[in-house]
This record gives sequence, C-alpha cells and structure tokens, in this order.
Amino acid sequence: MKIAVFGDIHSNHIALETCIHHAMDQGVDEFLFLGDYISDCPYPDKTMKVVYEMEEKYCCRFIRGNREDYMLNHRKHPEERWTYSSASGNLLYTYENLTERDLDFYERIDIQGIYEKEGYPSFRYCHGSLMSSNELLLPENENLDKIMSDLDVNLLISGHTHIQETVRFGNKRLIHPGSVGLPWYYEGKTQYMILHGTQKGWEEEFFQLTYDVDRVKKEFETSGIMQKAHYWARLALHTLYTGDDYFSPCLQLAIKLCEEAETIVIWPDIPEKYWEMAYREFIR
Repeated sequence: MKIAVFGDIHSNHIALETCIHHAMDQGVDEFLFLGDYISDCPYPDKTMKVVYEMEEKYCCRFIRGNREDYMLNHRKHPEERWTYSSASGNLLYTYENLTERDLDFYERIDIQGIYEKEGYPSFRYCHGSLMSSNELLLPENENLDKIMSDLDVNLLISGHTHIQETVRFGNKRLIHPGSVGLPWYYEGKTQYMILHGTQKGWEEEFFQLTYDVDRVKKEFETSGIMQKAHYWARLALHTLYTGDDYFSPCLQLAIKLCEEAETIVIWPDIPEKYWEMAYREFIR
C-alpha cells in the first residue's frame, strides 16, 4: 500500500503537478491532501482545477488548512477589510479568484481525519493540529507532548510547518511531509511524502524534486499578484527560488517600524514604506 501525501500547496499548481506525476511513477494507490491548497502564489483556480480532477479520477482524501479557513471566514464576514497591499493583498487576490464551488468544497471537508483500512494500522492526519488548522506542531509548542501522549494511534501526519521531518515520542511518531508549493530548505525544491504500508505499520519516504520555478515566476508577472500583494509576493518568489522563509520576520519588522514611527498599527494598514524597509533588511 502506498499513499502520496501532499501538504501546503499554496496555489503552486506547477509544483503540485510535478509531485503528482512523480507519485504516479512510484505506483501510489491513494492520495492524501493536507490543506492550504491556495494563497501566496498566482492563479488559485488552476490549483483547484487539479484538485477536482484528482478527486474525480483517483482515490483521494482531503482536509482543509488555515488558508481555506481564512477564505471561509471572509465569506461569512465580508465586512472584514482586506486591501491590495503587502499585508492583505495576497488574501484578497486569492479570494477574488475563487468560486462558490471552491468555497463550498472547503466547507464540506474537515481540518483532520483518520485513515482506517482493513489490514493496516490506523493513523490520524491534520493540517495544523487535530483541534486547530492554525496550530504548529513544533518543539516550541508547549502542548505538543500532551497532544502526542493523548493520541489514540501511533502515527500523526501534520502539515502547516513547511518542514519535512519525523519526530518520535516513544512508540509514536509525528511526521511533517513538507510543503509542495512553498517549500523550506532544499534550495526550494518541491516536497512530498509517500507512506509505505504493511500490516506492521507505515514507513515514510521523503522526496525533494526540482521543477520549473521560472514558469511560476512568469505567472507571478502576468497574474497581477505582484501589484496587488506587493512585497508579500516578492517574499514568496524569494522562497520559491531559495527555500528561505522571511514572511513572518518581515511582517514583524514592518509592524515594529510602523509602531515606532506612528505609534499605532491597525491591520492591514501598514504603509508600504515600512514593508519596503523590512524587505530590504532581509533581501538585498
């Protein structure tokens, strides 16, 4: 039994297609998608087209991530103000390029699930954690030991971290399959995992693949996202080419610079001049 596990696609349909083709060459039986299908890269509709084709043709399991939750929350609360800016332009661009079908798809899937098949040990899977799509299951999470101690199976698969690793907790394992669409490390190579199943258990095999990043860059340049998401889009491109993540530190520095100069920060109204200063601090 072989299961291909895809996490954190972030609208990068070109990387996703590369991983799918590679997984098929390995003879996988099923596909598991861990959410964050959209945002950060251009043309979310192209990624969703691939997702729907996979659902129609193959045995797939889907859960949603925090990015899908952002979109659903915005549909329920349209008064939430997103603007074309480095702070929220990526979210607004993504939302405007989704359809009701996409939002309904996110609505009908959960943030976690359990894999059960006769003859194989069960395991649980989630985007962030079993309770929250936005929780990071990293060592600095003070709840992590309890989460793993309370786990009723011996294996938990979790996305959201963009890190490819296995962490052991006694006889239990937490596995992060990495990110398909905005991968960290490995010089930006797209990442996914195959679970090999036997009656004794599941063994993980990690992959890091080269793909046509220049083609993704062209989509950034033709889609309008560079103008609508400004420095956030440029940070995404930097990550795609290098595997280095500066999203959070750049955001925090932009907020700090704005606070120092103007005393108060009201999200998403962080003037672009502070984003530019922060961006230049990390990427020269």
